[in-house]
Amino acid sequence: MLRKTIILLATIIAFATIAFTQNHHEGMDDRDRIAITPYIGEDVEITGQARNLLLSRMSNIINLNGLAAQESASYFAMVPQISVLSENITSTAPPMHAVTLYISFTIIDNYSGAVFGETNLEVRGVDQSRERAFTHAIRSLNPRAGQFKVFMERARDQILSFYNTECDLVLSAAQSLVDQGRKREAVEILTSIPAVSRECYDLCMEFAGEIGPLPEPATSHRQQEERPQQDEPVVVGMKGRLRNLEVEVVNVEYTGVGLDITILLMNEVENTQINLRRMRFIDRAGNEFRRNPYLRVDLVRGVHTRHTLTYRDDNIDLVTFLRVLELEFSGLGTLRFDNIEVKR
Repeated sequence: MLRKTIILLATIIAFATIAFTQNHHEGMDDRDRIAITPYIGEDVEITGQARNLLLSRMSNIINLNGLAAQESASYFAMVPQISVLSENITSTAPPMHAVTLYISFTIIDNYSGAVFGETNLEVRGVDQSRERAFTHAIRSLNPRAGQFKVFMERARDQILSFYNTECDLVLSAAQSLVDQGRKREAVEILTSIPAVSRECYDLCMEFAGEIGPLPEPATSHRQQEERPQQDEPVVVGMKGRLRNLEVEVVNVEYTGVGLDITILLMNEVENTQINLRRMRFIDRAGNEFRRNPYLRVDLVRGVHTRHTLTYRDDNIDLVTFLRVLELEFSGLGTLRFDNIEVKR
């Protein structure tokens, strides 16, 4: 009798251990991980070293909690918002810049913008320049802080619940990418599903297998052949349409550290809100650049709304011509504009 009792207890403990392992990220292999990508939108007013440091801190928070994306595409992103609570110049010699920042970190669904977790905190920085004061404030973020561990754990639980109950949304997003000819991204989304969400994992693996062979990435030789010649026609002010949404590119300007792309948007049927999910452009030399601005715009029927999309990169070379500009709108599709002159 005692022996049977011991065996029964051992069996219960074994099953409990398996259940615990399946619902916690410690010790997971890559296929069991939830994929989250850190991203700083262009609407976040932070530049240079401070921006790079913030992205690094976000990556550390994700990595330390076992949620790093293994591929270039993932269904979820960690994004920040920054507000300046106070900013002043000290009366010391030399004078110093003192800033207090309110930072909000959010885990979102890349395709609908749905929120799966949020945490907020204040940080302070003092230094001889404003940018260095921002950098000093960002540096005080501790990726190992308990606040971030709780934040990521709660987000992870909500994401697992999402996979278990809303898997059809993931399949729909992948199907949309396939319809746009972006099979590789669709497969990356499907294969990012953690195996612990068994039913959704199986459905997504089945769909990924049905997509078929992926196109080979363009070689440098092909990219060279596709570059425009100097006498190619150059166009400024181009229009495109996705269903009832009209989009016009009215100006692209090089600012010395990036591009300002000004567009006009108009919906012709009814008042609505649209989301610009991704911006991609290729310069004359074939260099490719991407941003996920997560821009939400409220449109009034029949009224043009002007927005400037800002791409900032201190390392970007002088851009004078775009071979391709793509703007992807959530739920609508992607507009492509070719051969655009860049003003200086």
